[in-house]
Amino acid sequence: MLFVCRANVGRSQAAMEFYNQLVPGGGASAGTIVEKPGEKLKERFSASTIVAVMKEHGADMNENYRTQITREMLDQYEKVVVMAEPETIPEWLSESPKFIYWNIVDAKGKSLTETRDIAAEIKEKVENLVKGTN
Repeated sequence: MLFVCRANVGRSQAAMEFYNQLVPGGGASAGTIVEKPGEKLKERFSASTIVAVMKEHGADMNENYRTQITREMLDQYEKVVVMAEPETIPEWLSESPKFIYWNIVDAKGKSLTETRDIAAEIKEKVENLVKGTN
């Protein structure tokens, strides 16, 4: 399962972590516009809130790194769950039969409370996805 957001800092990283807690090793993440591929989340100040919230869920994302999505990546996954803003999604991705869209607010710049709410929404959607009800 590949989870995708815009910058591969918050939503897709959180979804991957929740998914991997339920299906170990089954999830990966990427972004539609990643300006610094390979950058670790601990190196990015804007990731500090989502990293703290995910630590509350038992996931240490400090060493997670950012990845730019490519067309070739689609072949490696059964489904691709995208949480990026529609204007940042490449046509080849949105037209893929593997494409699933989740409308989830970006956690960037949000408070700890708002980020907890976003993480809870992602967790619920991931649990439903694993159960086959999403």
